[in-house]
Amino acid sequence: MRKTTKKKIAPIVITAAVVLYVGPLVLALLAAMGGLFEEGGFFPLIFLAAYLLIGGAVIVGVIKALLQRLDEIDGGEEEEASRY
Repeated sequence: MRKTTKKKIAPIVITAAVVLYVGPLVLALLAAMGGLFEEGGFFPLIFLAAYLLIGGAVIVGVIKALLQRLDEIDGGEEEEASRY
């Protein structure tokens, strides 16, 4: 196993854990929002929509950070920074 492959394992595992944790929460709230449309509740709908957007932003942000980290590992930037 290459040295960079070992360094890629932790970011991938953490990203998968966050997505597997936040993803079902977002999907459950999306399902709950379907029931609120029938009842006509406006305030809970705004709250759930905001939570849905925040959860989606967390997932997108974590995946973007993962991609940046993998690029850093492939580029050898970590090894360069360790010299200082």
